[in-house]
Amino acid sequence: MNIVILSRDADLYANRRLLQAAHARGHTATFCDPLQAPSPIHDGLVSGRDCVLPRYGPRWQAQGQAALMAYAQAGIAVCNRVEAMALARSKQDSASVFKREALPMPGTVFVSQRISHATFMAMELSWPQVIKRNDSAQGDGVSLHSDPDSAWQHMQQLFEANVAFALQDFIAESAGRDIRVFIVGGVAVAAMQRIAQDGEFRANRHLGAKASAITLSPALEALAIRAAACIGLEIAGVDILISHHGPLLLEVNACPGFEALEAASGVDVAGKILDLLETRQN
Repeated sequence: MNIVILSRDADLYANRRLLQAAHARGHTATFCDPLQAPSPIHDGLVSGRDCVLPRYGPRWQAQGQAALMAYAQAGIAVCNRVEAMALARSKQDSASVFKREALPMPGTVFVSQRISHATFMAMELSWPQVIKRNDSAQGDGVSLHSDPDSAWQHMQQLFEANVAFALQDFIAESAGRDIRVFIVGGVAVAAMQRIAQDGEFRANRHLGAKASAITLSPALEALAIRAAACIGLEIAGVDILISHHGPLLLEVNACPGFEALEAASGVDVAGKILDLLETRQN
């Protein structure tokens, strides 16, 4: 089997592990940068390729989506699929799907264009609020604001940069803690709890959070599987908060890393992904 890994950085842990797992099974894996011009598909690259695995970050969504669509139109199997990647990366659209499917989430207001101060102050928000850039990743682009003045000042910067964002209720009882569930082919293959460093509300490994494997309750497992399925993702990292009112779906990641998850759980996540890719080849 021949695999294209669509990614800007071949040295990332997940990419190295996928390459290792592919070679261990006798497959060929090639990395392709979605920012290559004019297109990553050229003579000699498409021929003989069986499956494309998108692994590009949200800030390269437009370029990555164009490349992924080109592969799909060339008749190459892709996993995750083009439509699912687009929906997952549109936080507003994916939140609408979750709401329609009655999945529990923190209260969230999406802001895609400049609004007036009066409009902002008229919003029925509880404080503190979390502001998340739509292209946030690994905790970068996520900030906590205790009052409207602080939030408004930060919003001005985002307006000037023409960056869409969301205002989201801060779940105080889960501050610095969340649960990451890794979904492959509709199955929760591994899960971990992440606990942030003292004084940090974001439970991201890149910000120093510690991870430990957990056994999911049936309710948590069902929520994670359903969230990924609603978006159409075959491979997904589902983030969940535990509130006083039960689990809340935080977000679904289309290209999740798994370094901490493999270390904490001992699960061969890269191997699980290869198992799925082997069923998706042309």
